[in-house]
Amino acid sequence: MQAYQLPNKPPAGALAAATGFFDGVHCGHAAVLSKLKRVASASELPSCVVTYDPHPRAVLGTDSSLRLLCSSEEKQLLLASHGIDYMAVIPFTKALAGLSPDDFFEQHLVSALHVKELVVGFDHNMGKNALGDFEKIKSLGEKHHVAVHRVGPYMQDAVAVSSTKIRRALQEGRIAAANKMLGYPYTISGTVCKGMRVGRTIGYPTANIRPAFAQKMLPKNGAYAVRALLDGKLYGGMLNIGARSIFNHPEALCIEAHIFDFSQDIYGRNLTVYLIGKLRDTKKIRSADELKKQLEKDEAEARKIIFGE
Repeated sequence: MQAYQLPNKPPAGALAAATGFFDGVHCGHAAVLSKLKRVASASELPSCVVTYDPHPRAVLGTDSSLRLLCSSEEKQLLLASHGIDYMAVIPFTKALAGLSPDDFFEQHLVSALHVKELVVGFDHNMGKNALGDFEKIKSLGEKHHVAVHRVGPYMQDAVAVSSTKIRRALQEGRIAAANKMLGYPYTISGTVCKGMRVGRTIGYPTANIRPAFAQKMLPKNGAYAVRALLDGKLYGGMLNIGARSIFNHPEALCIEAHIFDFSQDIYGRNLTVYLIGKLRDTKKIRSADELKKQLEKDEAEARKIIFGE
């Protein structure tokens, strides 16, 4: 897959496209992408996802605390895994937000990207104040000779899957529910940095992860069973997220992974963890002995979740 940021654009003369933010590229998005691929194949056009960066709510100031399920780079990899040919990123600005549905459709989809087939989700809107609903988009398609296709909601347990619902599940520590809606295990990736090294003194060395994406959505504080990816190899492990409070030394938020059966020095290297299951909420730990006993319990439960041990 190739990614372009406008005014740079895919070299194709015409495109079949889907438009939206696609945060997390979850099961609902997968239904849109599946439809896009079928439409692209039938019309013999390359497939392209037209998305934005940064998130509109961040630019418009409607949600300063917004955290996202994936970075633009992660989004590109996820879209590529679905077999999409191109990703076209439109820089989101207040000027862009002020465009009417008509102007946005004509300037970006028709004139810039030469979209001939357009796939939209069931709740997709475009243009200023989200005034471009499906009926408006369909009429604009007719005006500009663009075939518009609508995909219905993707339902799980009688509820439509959305990025907002996944974020809420993560906030509540419901990893299994979030992973089900995503269609894959939620990931956190970043650089391993030095911490207090308390874990190694009790047989549980940890890799402190500094997330590569500052706006990455983190799950509720607590302990999780994880798979850890390092240099293309997967390991079992457990992850703790929360303010370090052992021995009455509270600190800023820490993301610490203990990798099972692993002893290499990995400071400065990139580590990705896949969250598989929740172990427990954060607990106040007052001594090294208490910490070791708790980690032994966590390890036994994590191994059971990951390996069935």
